[in-house]
Amino acid sequence: MKRVKLSRILIFAFLVLIACIMLVPFVWLVIASLRPNMELLSNPFGIPETLNLNNYFEVWRRQPMLRYLLNTFLAALIAVVIDVVISVMTGYAMLHRFRMRGKLSTMFYVGLFIPANAFMVPYYVMITKIGLYNTIWGVGLIYGVMNLPFSIMIIRGFMETLPMQIIESGKIDGATANQILIRLVLPMTKPGIVTVCIFIVINCWNELFFANLLTLSESSRTITVAIQSYLTSFEANYGFAFAAMIISILPTLIVYIFLTNKIIGGMTAGAVKG
Repeated sequence: MKRVKLSRILIFAFLVLIACIMLVPFVWLVIASLRPNMELLSNPFGIPETLNLNNYFEVWRRQPMLRYLLNTFLAALIAVVIDVVISVMTGYAMLHRFRMRGKLSTMFYVGLFIPANAFMVPYYVMITKIGLYNTIWGVGLIYGVMNLPFSIMIIRGFMETLPMQIIESGKIDGATANQILIRLVLPMTKPGIVTVCIFIVINCWNELFFANLLTLSESSRTITVAIQSYLTSFEANYGFAFAAMIISILPTLIVYIFLTNKIIGGMTAGAVKG
């Protein structure tokens, strides 16, 4: 019993240590966002002399942060809708056996290992040609394409853990393929869909490269591009940039606090199926 208690104490202490190490950068970011820019430039890791909310007020006054947050949310929403719809239909189709099934599976796996930046020029040309450059629709479409291989593999893997007897019983009862998907498969796949939605939103919320490449005006700018605008070759206002970072983090942090149980359940459901 003593050995068990000692091992638990050591594990708990180790986890607390890791948590503290992970929190140090965030705590420093919060404190830095409250310091004047000149103080950050002269002594970034020193004891703060001045702490106030001026950076937040200036960031909110100088740029339409609410618009940037809304743009980021809309881009992530477009990507989520595209990926979930296509992944659910693809995963359901892959439950059936057909001639090209193995080759399609290989293509999906290959898509996971190809970096999205390799398609920078094709993406730019296609978005420009179809008239979606400098629009949230264009950014959301590219985000959906970028996350599609991952989304398909997660939802397909989750569907493959479902009991096939339920699908067979639906066929025996005379249900069509669409009815089986909507009434039987889709409800049981909700945890997998939740997992995909979480990862897509996180990826879209933090993405900068394509958001910067495909947007030009404030009307379509995302929050990450707005943060970058404070750190240019001509001026680097770290106080404003750090305050904007905290503003961008808050929505996802609030969502995680209120939906912790559902998020963890969605991430772990696939591991305990079957």
